[in-house]
Amino acid sequence: MTEGLASPRPERLLLSTRREYLEALERLIGLARRELRIFDADFSGLKIDSPQTHELLRAFLLRGRDNRLYIAVHETDYIRNNCPRLLHLLRQFSDRMFIHQTQGDAARIQDSLVLADKLHFVRRPVQAQPRATLRLNDEQESQGMYLRFSEIWDSSFPAVSATTSGL
Repeated sequence: MTEGLASPRPERLLLSTRREYLEALERLIGLARRELRIFDADFSGLKIDSPQTHELLRAFLLRGRDNRLYIAVHETDYIRNNCPRLLHLLRQFSDRMFIHQTQGDAARIQDSLVLADKLHFVRRPVQAQPRATLRLNDEQESQGMYLRFSEIWDSSFPAVSATTSGL
């Protein structure tokens, strides 16, 4: 292996505040190159509609035609009523951005997860608690989180569309 091609070493950071979690979310959006997967109860605590996060998500989606953003939530009301920037992105990138609502067993899951490219993730074991773990450059641990998100996604349904009806 050529010296300059070595993979970065995996990093593990413990986060203890909501602010650190939000900073980790923004960091992962910036690191994502092809795929971003976000799971949260309802997004109300993520500041996902802030101008800064909106620009990061927009830049990610513009970076490549194959880039995908998957969002899974338990409840969609917060997104529908309080996230106009996110909904605008959904209209602009409806072929690459998907918002699903959990059902069945997945609707009772209590953790939060953001996964970038099956390589980086931040996870809060309990959404109501600020503690979280940020893992960077960790394919092995990220694979488990990818499988977890896939199970959640498989137990969800499309819940927010790019079109507005009833207005």
